Amino acid sequence: MTAQFKAAPTITRHWHASLTLGFALRRGVTRMVENIHCGPLRVLKPFYPEADCCHVYLLHPPGGLVLGDELRINVQVDSDSLALVTTPSAGKVYGVKNAAEKQQQRVSLSVAAGACLEWLPQETIVFNGANALLQSDIQLQAGAKLVFWDMVCFGRPANQLTFDSGECVQMIRIEREGIPLLIERNLVKGGGALQASAWGLGGHNSMGTFIMTLRTGREQRQELTEMLEQTIAPGTHAWGLTQKDDLFIARYLGDSASHCRRGFELLWQALRPLMIDKPAVSPRIWST
Repeated sequence: MTAQFKAAPTITRHWHASLTLGFALRRGVTRMVENIHCGPLRVLKPFYPEADCCHVYLLHPPGGLVLGDELRINVQVDSDSLALVTTPSAGKVYGVKNAAEKQQQRVSLSVAAGACLEWLPQETIVFNGANALLQSDIQLQAGAKLVFWDMVCFGRPANQLTFDSGECVQMIRIEREGIPLLIERNLVKGGGALQASAWGLGGHNSMGTFIMTLRTGREQRQELTEMLEQTIAPGTHAWGLTQKDDLFIARYLGDSASHCRRGFELLWQALRPLMIDKPAVSPRIWST
């Protein structure tokens, strides 16, 4: 008799993690009043390098997204609160050999009237062969203030590894009281025309978007552009600063996510006092 063997079942390990944070003003100080997590996504205790603004660091212990992983982050900032959210290191989307299933990070931010949220994560590194969806949805009420930046590096330039296969979809949507202020969707395919073309990335591997709810003048933007061009490795990248209604928007295109992050930090330091009348206080984690 011929023995019959059943094939071992395929074991798929997907990490679907979620984190919900809520901030509210308590006796003149913003407190983290809600912290609900599921899976490997959480925060350290709140930090207060400023008297009334709550700083928190998002932690994702696995360090990156593999096939089928999904992160969902929800942040609610109540009226008159001040919250700053960052990460201790770069996020990563690992290669999955062009599998059809996406690796997803979905961020939902809600800012109430008179509140301010500063969403300042470090960059996301998209490995060759990844299939990434990076989505940010932001809801602002009347008088709500926002600082938001998003930085993406394609491939691993430090290891001379390029992004020549896979794809990354980046989506940013900002609304105020239900009215769209900004809707963007970028699709970068490894080895595609967008990477090499002058109308796309122009052969560069890193791009970034900085957004602030602040009105700036043309001369002010020109001064900020000159500061960036003279301070951050002159001649190796491009900066673009524009005003779209109530949104100040800065763009980076180049070959260094660290240069992008440093430039955005300089913009934040220069403009934050104009938005909330407080000097920028960098999270300590950025210096470690």
